[in-house]
Amino acid sequence: MRHFYHIKIYGIVQGVGFRPAVARAFSTLRGSVKNCGSYVDICVSGDAFTDTFDQISSRFHVPERSEIVDIEKNEITEEEFEKRLSADEPEKGEEGKRFFIAKSPMHKPADEPVFIPPDLAICDDCARELYDKTNRRYLHPFINCTQCGPRLTIIDSLPYDRPRTSMKKFPMCPSCEKEYTDIHDRRYDAQPVCCNDCGPSVYFIENGKTVSRDSDAITQARQALINGKIIAVKGIGGFHLYCDATNDAAVTELRNRKGRPAKPFAVMAHDLQASETICEVKPEAVGLLTGHRKPIVLLPKTDALPESVAPGNPSLGVMLPYAPLQLLLFSYPDGLDEKMPQILIATSANRSGGVICRTEEEVEKTLGQVCDGILSHDREILTRADDSVVDFFEGKPYMIRRSRGYAPLPVTVKGGMRGEVLAFGGELKNTFCIGKGNLMYPSSYIGDLSDLKSDRALQETVERFTLMLDSHPKVVVCDKHPRYRSRALALKYAEEHQGTKLIEVQHHYAHVLSVMAENHFYGETIGVAYDGTGYGDDGTIWGGEFFLCDVNGYQRKSHISPFIFSGGDVASREGFRVALSMLFNKYENENDIYDIIKRLDLCETKYVRPLKAMHDMGINSVTSTSCGRLFDAVSAVLGICRKQSFEGQASMGLQFAAEKIHENVLSCDVTGTDELFYRIVEERLNGRSAEELAYFFHEGLAQITVNEAVKIRDESGCGTVALSGGCFQNTLLLGLTKSGLEKYGFKVLTAHEIPPNDGGLSLGQCMKGSVCV
Repeated sequence: MRHFYHIKIYGIVQGVGFRPAVARAFSTLRGSVKNCGSYVDICVSGDAFTDTFDQISSRFHVPERSEIVDIEKNEITEEEFEKRLSADEPEKGEEGKRFFIAKSPMHKPADEPVFIPPDLAICDDCARELYDKTNRRYLHPFINCTQCGPRLTIIDSLPYDRPRTSMKKFPMCPSCEKEYTDIHDRRYDAQPVCCNDCGPSVYFIENGKTVSRDSDAITQARQALINGKIIAVKGIGGFHLYCDATNDAAVTELRNRKGRPAKPFAVMAHDLQASETICEVKPEAVGLLTGHRKPIVLLPKTDALPESVAPGNPSLGVMLPYAPLQLLLFSYPDGLDEKMPQILIATSANRSGGVICRTEEEVEKTLGQVCDGILSHDREILTRADDSVVDFFEGKPYMIRRSRGYAPLPVTVKGGMRGEVLAFGGELKNTFCIGKGNLMYPSSYIGDLSDLKSDRALQETVERFTLMLDSHPKVVVCDKHPRYRSRALALKYAEEHQGTKLIEVQHHYAHVLSVMAENHFYGETIGVAYDGTGYGDDGTIWGGEFFLCDVNGYQRKSHISPFIFSGGDVASREGFRVALSMLFNKYENENDIYDIIKRLDLCETKYVRPLKAMHDMGINSVTSTSCGRLFDAVSAVLGICRKQSFEGQASMGLQFAAEKIHENVLSCDVTGTDELFYRIVEERLNGRSAEELAYFFHEGLAQITVNEAVKIRDESGCGTVALSGGCFQNTLLLGLTKSGLEKYGFKVLTAHEIPPNDGGLSLGQCMKGSVCV
């Protein structure tokens, strides 16, 4: 008998050529396809009695730029099929076809989910047209189609139509409008569509004044880069600072001006071939580098670039041009191509760790003394979206920063999640997350909340997202830390919206919940959170935690060995202070401490007595179980990094040193992290190399983690472990811990598409909030 199906495909299915792809695939069948806001609606019937749904769907290849979140499929009666088909009105040019593209309904179905499309990197077709002299979009800096171009960053409100985007200021010319309304054209319904006659324009600014436009502006920017200058360039979701990555003097000058002595810079290579000259491009990385998202990808570097690009770092953050203007910077018919560098520094235009600039005024105010000029344009960026950053773990992408190209794609959760929730995230690497029923929408990356500018950026982005998602949160979630700016903003939001419930969620519990949400796991788990610092329930600083937990709550079952954390924020940057504090716990004789400090060259002796007094008297001191600070202390003892100029520098250095060793040469017979630390001190004093001891630390910490998990399983019967927190960005530690747990039969949950660091915190908060609605 013949089969009749009604199918709903949810996700990013608008503006990506989804309907034409379905129509082409099903052209020999009978039925229709139409857009219904958050989903594509398909009615289809097989010609043969043997045509089952699986056989029918095998004909269809999902467009690369689409993102499918869910599929509903139902077999219907022939009567219902005919009724639905007769109600569908064909689009212009589709009349008389057996399978046709139908007009979309005038109103979005009630209570359907919302999907905001992320920004898409320039596609191969547009990249070819960009340099085709016969094409009317030849050298057009804003060329795009349904397969590429800005999305999230230009949307003012939904539904996603041109009048609700920043492209509303640019009326389409007749030629663009013809393409826009032709259902068989590649630019059909492409909201940002434009050309040289009707699109935005570029211009170059020096000393606050526009000095050139259009082609002259691009040439002036290229000449500035050739001359070793530093320029700001407006991208898709914000500005970058560019300079010649092959010019050590230019890179060093950028470091000096930006006050960034050691933190690695990301680079942009002209193409894949250029990237292969500066790093080892793994096969699994090619798809990310050349795909429709084009994040920054962390890859092993060669010695082709100056050491100043990524000092002391064996890896390099590399991306390829994802906007047409970026391609034009590398290659333009102005006679400068032979001189133009093929590798550029492309770092976010911000103060270190802060919010990316999205306007010329912000660049001039924040970085006016940093850049020599600004290449800008008049298409407004409405929502900031910094570059995403991806590492690899077990051959698969491992998210470090989730933003452009990925946000705000939702995470689907199950298990009784309900209502509408707004979670404000943490203080560093801030993101927020909006929950609507079983969909959680993590925002694009905001940055570190350090000043009023970052506060405003968070507030304006929250406001825009709630508008786009038509969200009216009844629960607001924040971190427990009393001094977090994100908490203050959550309190303010709750006060301004009457009837809103405020919930505080412990920092490390939220980390564990984030990994559980991504892995669709909602039962009991042993949560291991290794992080920098987080406010504990007892008022101390947590960060090396073992929980027995589920979505309803948690028990703190264990933690790493506590130590006295003296000096506040300064100690977070100077690992030798933490190391000293731990030495004070073991060695009572002051002469012994002075001897150890001298032999390790740990710090100046002038620090000893003041820090000892603070430690003993509890002045500006707090008990801590921070795994991040333990990394800092070990890094200082081994002489790898005693003072940090950026967050994570000491722990990164410790990982890089350990990765030079392929196996442990010491027996890991330690039972706690304090014993592990003191063993490292002793071995270092006896002449053991820093690299060997760095590996010993990683393996020892992994073994301690496994032992603690086994103890908790013996007591509880729980056989699942979730690993989260910023320390698990360290893929060496993650791999050793995961493999150790699996040898003992544990099911191990890790992050992949959501960062394990504080960038994923808001997702965990949001899931907890949805349970409490």
